Amino acid sequence: MNLYRYRASSPAGRIVSGMIEAESLAAIEHQLRRSGAWLLEAREAKAGARPRRARGRLRRPQLIAFFVEMSLLLRARITLPQALRQLAEDYQGERWSAAVAALHQQVVAGVPLHQAMAAQPASFSPQIVAMVQAGEASGELAEVFERLTAYQQWLDQLVSDIRQALIYPAIVMGATLVLILGLFTFIVPRFVDLLQGISQRTPLPTRVVFAASRFILDDWPVLLALAAAAALGLRLARRRPAWARAADGALMRLPVFGPLIAMFALSRFAQNLGMLYRAGIPLLRGLEICRHLVGNRAVADALEDVARGVAAGSPLSRSLARHSFFPPSLVTMVASGEASGSLEFSLRAVADYYNTIIPRRIKAVFAVFNPAVMLVLIFVVGGVALAVVLPILELWQAR
Repeated sequence: MNLYRYRASSPAGRIVSGMIEAESLAAIEHQLRRSGAWLLEAREAKAGARPRRARGRLRRPQLIAFFVEMSLLLRARITLPQALRQLAEDYQGERWSAAVAALHQQVVAGVPLHQAMAAQPASFSPQIVAMVQAGEASGELAEVFERLTAYQQWLDQLVSDIRQALIYPAIVMGATLVLILGLFTFIVPRFVDLLQGISQRTPLPTRVVFAASRFILDDWPVLLALAAAAALGLRLARRRPAWARAADGALMRLPVFGPLIAMFALSRFAQNLGMLYRAGIPLLRGLEICRHLVGNRAVADALEDVARGVAAGSPLSRSLARHSFFPPSLVTMVASGEASGSLEFSLRAVADYYNTIIPRRIKAVFAVFNPAVMLVLIFVVGGVALAVVLPILELWQAR
């Protein structure tokens, strides 16, 4: 197919323009006529040209509003081009209105909605594109938008719960770091000359604290360089599949936070696969999409192997059981759903279980984590105080 630039008259009498892929000018005119538009001009684009992407981006709150309004308008028997045009007009003045306007122009030109969404990957993920494609094929686009609304609201609530749980620990850790730096850069140096002058023999704890203070004061550029190098190294390592897989696998094996990280990945897997399967998307395609949605490279690679097993004829539950990332309870529920022909309900039950247990686990983890941070703070402050007091006690005993 070739890429063409076109100008057309929409059913409302407006002039629209854009770029479209087609085999010939006759095919472009046929696509436009199916949507009620008339082709005015079309010419083949230059080699290397790409469709212009909308500047605006729909983030999660805008996506939720967009899906809600689209489902309501389509339920009211308003055609898809009219619904998009109405929303584009309602959103005028917003930074992300260009994204909806671009969808309207493409749909009016005869491009399917899922293809128009695929041209804006910053706003519409592969999961959204696949579900919209299934909705267009089955004629249940309004129902698909309702399911996407429920999913985005679930995701928004999950992120909100995590952020709320992290606020207090972040404040405590930040205050702890500031206090420790203040001790070693302002308080301890004031006692160094004094204590070394009145004591011939400095105790070991005092020497350790003084050395740490001197290192922070004199070699802080080295510390900053090491921190920057570590951050850059981690970022580069995440781009290498083998290293990212090893890092994510190691994170899931951590004593306290590991099970929680694994739960997040499994919750997203069950929630997404159940929704995609319910929308009529084939299981293999759903597994492929879920690989990019779990947020964990180790689990994503396991899902790739699961997809190969399913393609070879193995049941989903048996393919999942070959990997330790998927607990026996999840495998059992999937096997039950496969046996009863209700896989989507089993996946939804798994997702509901994790949605219930994750907030409780977060509260339990940080109920232990916060006192642990306070104990570390007490230990550091007490150690510094002891290092300062020991030379004075030795001097007093010597007299």
